[in-house]
Amino acid sequence: MHHATRHSRVAHGGQVNSVRSCDKLPAVAYLLQLDSSANLTSSTSRRLTAEFAQRWVAMGPEREIRRRDLHTSPLPHLPTNTLHFTPPRRPDDGVDPTVEATRLQDELISELSGAEHVVIGAPMYNFSMPSTLKAWLDYVHVIGATSPADEGVAPLLSKPVTVVSARATPTGSDQRADFVLGPLFTILGGFMGMDVQAFVVHTEAPTAAGDFHRPYEHVLGQLLDGIE
Repeated sequence: MHHATRHSRVAHGGQVNSVRSCDKLPAVAYLLQLDSSANLTSSTSRRLTAEFAQRWVAMGPEREIRRRDLHTSPLPHLPTNTLHFTPPRRPDDGVDPTVEATRLQDELISELSGAEHVVIGAPMYNFSMPSTLKAWLDYVHVIGATSPADEGVAPLLSKPVTVVSARATPTGSDQRADFVLGPLFTILGGFMGMDVQAFVVHTEAPTAAGDFHRPYEHVLGQLLDGIE
């Protein structure tokens, strides 16, 4: 079983103190921080999600951070495609999920539903998102439970989601055509009705004049200025 970690509001040396891991946490306003970078020493996306989390928790009383590290504690891939649907919508020839898989999915959806804001670190690996983040997305996007918004299934409607995506390769400025951000806009924003905002940050200098390029300090300023 995978659990999120509850954190204190006090930061030391840029890190948040871990208090405890638990199944049931009190109903307080919390930020869900998701990290997926495989770089555990100098990750740009991890730095930005941590900066965002510290600023968010300092902006109001009774706020806390719940962090799920999808790389160090990866979720199993979906054991069956039927988890993409609520029971009434599952294909007749589908394999029913195990109790453990259903419990994990319920935990992840509950964790997402309870968050006041979500921040996601989504680095670009081979022009796509890390498979660990894709696994999380597969668990929380459930037809009949969390989508489709255009059919009135929108329990997460307008929930704010902030995505920071680091990459070295120069990429175009159209975020919706981005192979990392495109699926997040489509699934979280389009199908699930959440309010998704994304920030691209480049870790290397542009290779040619005119390349779309956003350095760390520029993105950090924009990221923190938008926190409420």
